[in-house]
Amino acid sequence: MKAYKKALVLFLLLLVLSVGTAFASAGGSEGGGSWSPWMLIWRVINTVALIAVLVYFLKKPMANFFSERRAQIQKDLEDAKEQRDRAERTIAEYEKKIGEMGRELDKMREELRKAAGVESEKVVSNADRMAATMVESAKLAADQEVRKAKMILKNEAVGLAVELAESLIREKINEDDRKRIVEEYLVKVGGMK
Repeated sequence: MKAYKKALVLFLLLLVLSVGTAFASAGGSEGGGSWSPWMLIWRVINTVALIAVLVYFLKKPMANFFSERRAQIQKDLEDAKEQRDRAERTIAEYEKKIGEMGRELDKMREELRKAAGVESEKVVSNADRMAATMVESAKLAADQEVRKAKMILKNEAVGLAVELAESLIREKINEDDRKRIVEEYLVKVGGMK
């Protein structure tokens, strides 16, 4: 049934185009290029018919292409958001741990001061150094996790870009382009010797 409709539409299009061409050629030989109302009507009909055929045949493929593309982009955005959320949760966890360490260290300092004496002063200074080292290492670990998450996001973005570029190149390059690229490469390599 669909094949019948398509054949009928194509037949009508060819009929309209051939009648329009006949009117155009007949009008061109009479008055040296004058416009008649019938000529204008047939040109409008031809244009409308061409647009209708194009819409009929291209509507579904274009709609499918754009809906698939939209779905892929939506999925990629959701994946990136999920990874960003994971990285933010990791940063929040490390910041919380750093805050807890700071409170614990303050508590340790107070207890050591109460213990008194010269020995307690030595312990406090050691605790301060350890605290600074622990805070610094925790910050470094948090920074490293953030860099790692950013690198993962960047690598995925690059991978998606490469896949998109590769698919576009595969769609756009034909056999003649491939031959031309290979010949240009061989000429360049031959010129380097």
